[in-house]
This record gives sequence, structure tokens and C-alpha cells, in this order.
Amino acid sequence: MSNQPTRQDLESQISELKRQNEILSSRASFQNLESEKYAHTIFNNMGDAVFVKNHKSELVLVNDAFCEMLKLPRAEIIGKTLAENVPPHERETFLRIDNEVLLNGIENINEESLTIENNTRLISTRKSRFIDSNGEKFLVGVIRDISERKKAEKALKESETQLRELNTTKDKMFSIIAHDLRSPFSNITGLSELIIDNLNNNENAVSKDYIELINSISKNALALLDNLLNWARSQTGELNIIPEKVSLSKVIYEIIELENSFAKAKTITISYSPANDDELFIDKNVLRIIIRNLISNAIKFTNTEGEITVLTSVKNHQLEISVSDNGVGLNEETINKLFDISTNITSLGTANEKGSGLGLVLCNEFVKKLNGHIVVDSEVGKGSNFNVTLPLSDSK
Repeated sequence: MSNQPTRQDLESQISELKRQNEILSSRASFQNLESEKYAHTIFNNMGDAVFVKNHKSELVLVNDAFCEMLKLPRAEIIGKTLAENVPPHERETFLRIDNEVLLNGIENINEESLTIENNTRLISTRKSRFIDSNGEKFLVGVIRDISERKKAEKALKESETQLRELNTTKDKMFSIIAHDLRSPFSNITGLSELIIDNLNNNENAVSKDYIELINSISKNALALLDNLLNWARSQTGELNIIPEKVSLSKVIYEIIELENSFAKAKTITISYSPANDDELFIDKNVLRIIIRNLISNAIKFTNTEGEITVLTSVKNHQLEISVSDNGVGLNEETINKLFDISTNITSLGTANEKGSGLGLVLCNEFVKKLNGHIVVDSEVGKGSNFNVTLPLSDSK
């Protein structure tokens, strides 16, 4: 018998081959379709906005995030360059960057602001070149909204700055407590021992001098303590501004009387000209701290037999306080550092008085707390003038 296939066998084989080919073709089509769907799903599920441009810088493919970012449907995006959405003065740069990426393959990373429907966001854009199997060049871009990240970075920098300031405050406070505050109490202890010895010897005249010194040192130490406590309260946000009706002249006279013992020790004259209208509505304690520190500072840096003048005026619902002296004066460099706690300016007074450098820093901070401002006018060898302007509260 012949083993050659019959015509019927050949036809059956051809039919089977066709059937197998159709199955394979269907399976390949299905696999391609599934692959395309899978790629499309990944493309749209990316958190960032993604786009593809052709060699004409026209958009040929975008994902859902890109459409959402521009608040436009895909039909209004495909085929556009988006140059018309860029401000005219930036359009040339926009197209130039696209061309550089497409032609030369130069990757571009840029941060800029994007305003859509009056909502401005900070975005980071990354553009790269892709060349397909036919040699056609495409630009692939990714846009990420970095607004929240930038806010977080800004908040972190502000926190870092505040932390540095708090550390400076802490270091300064420990320094004052360790040195400047310890010294007057040591003096008080020593003087009290001398008084005991003199009383035993009935030297009353000498004892009186010692008692006056103790009184002055105690007042100075108490003023320093007050400054420390008030400064700590201002740094921790515990200082409350409580306006009340205040007699300005009465407050200033009380402060002059308190500081007069220090002025007399250097035979310094303090003169004060009251304002016509001295009934104010302001925080009395904060006002006292400001004026006391200005007068105390003037005494410290005024020479023996010098003069200090306090002037006040009230107009346009503002209080102006001027404390001037004919003391040693300040150069411009010192004035620029005068209110900065970190510079640690602690110059000796004209009678070698020690200080913490805290008084004027505290004064400046409290002036700001009252929404006022302080101006310093000074010349070396001729004296200084500190001028404070404070807004007044409405009486209720």
C-alpha cells in the first residue's frame, strides 16, 4: 500500500493548520491587548502627571493625573504644545527647553509655579528624550506637585531658626545667672559682713555708707532678676499685654526715683519734661520695663557730672519717649548689634559698671510687643538718643 497522503488527508491537515493559526493569532492579540491594558493602567495609576511630546513639541500621550492637574479633558490636550498656557514672556524659554531635550537629549529638571483657576502650586518638571525603533524622537516629561514639600521645608527651616534662637536664649540666660547675677549677691554678702564688724566697733558713719551700697546693689540685682524673668516670659509666650489707664508722668517719676541712687553716685542729673496729656491707656508693666532700661542704660554710659534728658509727647494716638545723654556714644557697628542677643555686647560702664547686655534687648522686644519701634541716634564721644514710639490702645 502507498503511504502517500490522500487529497482528503491534505485538506484535513490544511484545515487543522488554519485552525491552529487562528488560535495562535487570537491568543497573541489577546496577549497584546492585555499588555496594552496593563501598561495603560500603570500609566494612569502613577501619582505624578506624565506626558509625551513628539518632535513638534505636541502632546501625543498624557495620563489621567496630567489631565487632572490642568483641569482639562484629554481631547483638549492631545495635539497641543501647551505653549499657549505659558505666560508670553516665558513662552520662548518654554519651547527652547523642549527643543534642547528633543534635539540634543539634554535632560531638564526645573522648579516653577503653575497657576490654574487662581490656584498657584509649586511644581517640579523633569524632561527626558526617548527614541523609538523607527528613530523618531519623543520628549517624556514627569510633573510633580511639590507645594506641600516646600511648605514642609519652610516650616522645618523656621523651626530650625527658632531652635537656634532658643538655644541662644538658654545659653545667654545661663551665662547671666552664672556670672552677672552671682556677682551682686557676693558683694551684698561681703558688705553685710563689713557692717557687722563696723557695728561691733560703733563706726556708724561707715556703716551708713555700706548700707547705701547694699541698697544700690540690691536694687541693681533685683532689676536684673526682673529683666531675666520678663525676658523668659516673653520667650515662652507667657507675657500678656493688658492695657490700663496710666499716668505717664507718675510712672516716669517713680522710675527716676528708683534709678536716682545710681545717678547720684556719678553726680549725673536726670531731667524730665512731662507731656501735656499724660493719661494713657497702655500696659503699665511693659511701659515701666522699657523706660527703666533706657534710663538705666543712659546712667551706665554717661560720665561723671553728665546729663540725661527724658522727653515725652502724645499726638496722633501715639506715645513718643526720648531718653538722651551726653555720654560716651556708640559707633554704627555697635548700634547694628545693640538689640541682638547673640552678639553678647556687655561693655563696661563709665564707672566700670558691669551689665548683662540684656536690658536693651529686652527693651526692644517689649517695644515690638506693643507694636512700636525704637530708633537710636548716637555719635562716639557726644552721647546717644533712644527714641521709642508706641501706639496707644483705645480706652474701654
